[in-house]
Amino acid sequence: MIVNGFSVVAAFAAVLRMALGVAVLVAGARAIRSSRHARDPGAGEERFYLLVTLCATLAGLSLVSWPLLYLVLQSYVPGSGGPQWPGVMCIQGVTRIGTGSEGAAALLPRLIGTLAVTKPLLVLVSGAWLVLHLANRLDPTGALTGRVLATLVLAATLAVADGAMETAYLLIPKQEKFLASGCCAVHPAEAAQPSPPAPPPIAPRTLTIAFLGVGSGIVLALSAAIRHRKGPWLWISLLGAIVSLPLGLAFLGDVAAPAFLHLPYHHCVYCLMRRMPETIVGIALYVVGAFGVVWAFAARALGGRGGTGERVPLALLRMARFGYLGSLLMAGVMLVSA
Repeated sequence: MIVNGFSVVAAFAAVLRMALGVAVLVAGARAIRSSRHARDPGAGEERFYLLVTLCATLAGLSLVSWPLLYLVLQSYVPGSGGPQWPGVMCIQGVTRIGTGSEGAAALLPRLIGTLAVTKPLLVLVSGAWLVLHLANRLDPTGALTGRVLATLVLAATLAVADGAMETAYLLIPKQEKFLASGCCAVHPAEAAQPSPPAPPPIAPRTLTIAFLGVGSGIVLALSAAIRHRKGPWLWISLLGAIVSLPLGLAFLGDVAAPAFLHLPYHHCVYCLMRRMPETIVGIALYVVGAFGVVWAFAARALGGRGGTGERVPLALLRMARFGYLGSLLMAGVMLVSA
């Protein structure tokens, strides 16, 4: 384990997250069993106040652990407290440490790749639990208690798995035979003969039009869903959010990074965020928009009508529209000024 301030805090948070996750998982399973045998299944969540408090704490830790992981990776970069790998120039190179190695270090790229998925997924599920919990409090009958508890157990399971993988990644020695060549990592055998970068699969202009077009369509669909509250607009917004995810990732790597950094052959998103921190705001707004759509859909699909099906999704839809609109405006302004 590389000991520095960020890694110590991350390790402590991961262990605490695992412990809380196990406690919430066990208590949640018992709460589901007791709610099934209760005489009044619609009594609400007041009986599980401690469990709700633990899950809220777990959700907060899960949210904090997402950026904390990348702060740890940044601390491993030479010049930021990580002089072990002189060929590594940014987080992208750190994520490739262990590629081709023997022993436990070979697990490092797989662990960090899995964490890159479980971190946002954990925040998404924890947010869905919070949305359903708030929706259930709007319903005097507490009819959503069973669904809230089921989502709570799912979030706790993900938290335990995420905490275990992050702990393993932090504890495994970062010792390997060589670094794989690629973006932000220089292999000694290939430093003298760099290969030309492969062209992006989609032309940058086409990718830009597709990204901005799909994003604008999502904003229009969200506006229609807010205004009419009926019809297929929420489904269209969800479909657009799913389609825009790979488009957004491709846009960051193949359009934004080369254009904003003025490096035509540099496609590293991590370098983009490090050299232009304002792009982090745009990415955060985009994530808020995507998560808002998913949470609104979950509340509408699982919460039914009335207070749970209308009031909570309406606030989430407005949040999602704000996120998408803000990220699109930032992207457009920065493209014009690039």
